[in-house]
Amino acid sequence: MNPPPHTQANNNTHAAHARPQVIVQKFGGTSVADAHKLRASANHALAARARGLDVVVVISAMGHSTDHLLTLAATTTNTNADHASHSPALDPRELDQLLATGEQAAAAMMALTLLAMGAKATSLTGQQAGIVTDHVHARATIQRVDTHRLRRLLDQGIIPVVCGFQGVTPEGDIATLGRGGSDITAVALAAALNATCEIYKDVDGVFTADPRVEPSARLRANITYEEMLEAASLGSQVIHPRAVDLAKRSRVPVRVRHSQRDAQDLVTGTHVIDSPADALAPVVSSVVLKPRVARVSLRGVPMTPAVQAGVFSPIARAHIPVDDIMQEDDGPTPTPTNTTTTPDPSTPHRVNITFTLDRADLHLVTPMLPAIAAHVGATATRVDDHLCTVSAVGAGMRTAHGVAAAMFDALARAGILVENICTSEVRISAVMNADLGPTAVRCLHQAFGLHSQATEALAAGQLTGRRETPATELKPSTTSAATSSAATTSAATTHALR
Repeated sequence: MNPPPHTQANNNTHAAHARPQVIVQKFGGTSVADAHKLRASANHALAARARGLDVVVVISAMGHSTDHLLTLAATTTNTNADHASHSPALDPRELDQLLATGEQAAAAMMALTLLAMGAKATSLTGQQAGIVTDHVHARATIQRVDTHRLRRLLDQGIIPVVCGFQGVTPEGDIATLGRGGSDITAVALAAALNATCEIYKDVDGVFTADPRVEPSARLRANITYEEMLEAASLGSQVIHPRAVDLAKRSRVPVRVRHSQRDAQDLVTGTHVIDSPADALAPVVSSVVLKPRVARVSLRGVPMTPAVQAGVFSPIARAHIPVDDIMQEDDGPTPTPTNTTTTPDPSTPHRVNITFTLDRADLHLVTPMLPAIAAHVGATATRVDDHLCTVSAVGAGMRTAHGVAAAMFDALARAGILVENICTSEVRISAVMNADLGPTAVRCLHQAFGLHSQATEALAAGQLTGRRETPATELKPSTTSAATSSAATTSAATTHALR
């Protein structure tokens, strides 16, 4: 195993002396919405500097700036502002050009705030920070990070304030990462710099449920990568799921903190950690509500080896994320000579293929359904758009028994109708009418005793422990020869991200 980049003095002229540990601090839009909140957030960066750490700040657009920019863009084509970010009527390249200005304004404001408070700071766009993405506008993926400039600024005692949410394609075009993309930026920079990462929000950390839905929800001291990834994918808005996935694969220590709390408070918050032993993991540690879910069903699809690909390949090419997929046997095709329940080997079986997705993406899928249904031979399609998912999440489910029975018994006693069920090793999800979601959350939170569990003890050393896997061991991108070549010619300071 190679040593981390900061010990490779022979390969990196900037590493002639031992560097301080680096911490990446990401501040969300509500945390920098005005001058008062900017100063409170800046205090966290200054406190980390006072502890001897090098600090990189990642910033989101201030307040509701992104929404305002989308509304502005929508006026050019009379597009519904709610769908503007993925509207076919708006050129995605130009929309990225526009939306990136929100983070640029916020980064400059944070740099000005830090300068006014006596620190040295420089704002950087995604391109200036060395963030290279693929070519998918509005949902780009970071391919590599060139840390030369960031390292140079840190060596000069300057706090780089980096625009989140954005990078640049190999051709130099701005590409945004999608809603919540600043979390991805922060974790990617932490991976490239062999750093820890702090995500600052307007909440104290990760709770056993959304406190706005369940007032008795408790703050969690720790949450595993697996639990956090499931919760993020299921609707928890604390950290973007792609950021959690990258943190897990790159072994980046992550902590969630409140941006407006005392900067000297080093205890409050939630640490995202490696999985504990199953015997120590709570069976159910949180209940997550995803309130705006849509469901698409293709009915009576002939069961052939290629049928699933026929449904989901067009959706994937359109870069539309799908949540859960369900398939059920619809039985043999009725024929005049096959009207009984006896299977006829010559008659093809049919299946129903159902998937859920974010309601905001339904308008992208709906126009595709007639062609998909015709291609796979579906006899009917059905779309439901007033649904939610309620999920019980816990690493201890791997070895526990009776979790599903307890969950569905509690929902039944509350009179809640479950329409679909999906599971993984660490979660059970129920799809139901959107109006029932809050009641289901409160019901399950009580049923699993989450309102009375003591806050978990903090695992010693989880935040400050260095990662054993250096950032240079992240899998190189193979999306283009130019990207791969650039990644290998500067291995000490350029890191490819899977």
